[in-house]
Amino acid sequence: MIFSHPEPQWSRPRILPVFMPFSGCKNRCVFCSQTLQTGKAETALERVYQGLEESLQSLPEHAGFEVAFYGGTFTAIPFAWQEKFVRLAGRYRDTGQVTAVRCSTRPDAVQEDSLIKLRALGLRTVELGVQSFNNTVLSNSKRGYTQDVIVSACNLVRKCGLSLGVQLLPGLPGMDEKIFQNDIAQTCLARPDIVRLYPCLVLNNTVLSKWYRDGTYAPWSESDTVARLGQGLLSLWQHDIRVIRIGVAQEQGLRENIVAGPFHEAMGSMVRSEALRLFLTETLEQMETQPRLLIIPSRYRGELWGYKGIHKSHWSKYSITPERVCWWKLPVFQLD
Repeated sequence: MIFSHPEPQWSRPRILPVFMPFSGCKNRCVFCSQTLQTGKAETALERVYQGLEESLQSLPEHAGFEVAFYGGTFTAIPFAWQEKFVRLAGRYRDTGQVTAVRCSTRPDAVQEDSLIKLRALGLRTVELGVQSFNNTVLSNSKRGYTQDVIVSACNLVRKCGLSLGVQLLPGLPGMDEKIFQNDIAQTCLARPDIVRLYPCLVLNNTVLSKWYRDGTYAPWSESDTVARLGQGLLSLWQHDIRVIRIGVAQEQGLRENIVAGPFHEAMGSMVRSEALRLFLTETLEQMETQPRLLIIPSRYRGELWGYKGIHKSHWSKYSITPERVCWWKLPVFQLD
């Protein structure tokens, strides 16, 4: 039996991140501490613009970077600034220094005429900070919109000829495994090009940290997070959706400000490993006899056995031991 890994094939773009914490945000969500999460203090748009201009000028020709605006609500800042930022990045496309522009924003902050104008200037991807499709979870988190708004925003981004990104925040107040499974199902229905999965952390100086200390909120455990995200990741892969981030980036100052929650430096690898375990187990269950040999692409060596070998006991039930596994450079799996 020969088969491929379920993850869609894609080339990771070179990203030039531009952080603008809280810019355009009309309120602070209960979980949000953008200054910590981006490693940047709240900065005036003029300073952000000057910093981007300096960064772009230093790029070599044909560097092929995608400029990405993160940290705030890009499409909620004054439109003149949106145009100014995207136009600046667009000036470097002819030299190959910049290939495209993407931005992160809220589902309730996108408008058709603005997106069409920005697309003409070089905007190619809009990532929506959906967080959850569940109305109760959205209300608990003080997001200020409902599932209907999310669905409309996803449709609008696609209607404007832009690539769609969806960001989910599993573990928000009121979210359980069933709700997260539905979030994954709704995401698949929205057909985004890319997805980010950010397990909810309790950070200092947030409403969530107060709720945690009061005992009114409990974050997901690490083991539950890995198990649930592993299943969700596999489902997204099987719907041909690329997942480009799992877990919060380890920016300077983040770790010491985490009060609680499923933070692990290897979270992405652990979740990918769990998804691979589920996928291979489904494949093995289809076989009438136990395999004598598993040949696997070398790139998945660490993910097969899991973090610190956690999956070895599971694979032994299927007679898959280190002695019965071979590695090769081909991109496919083979079971004999």
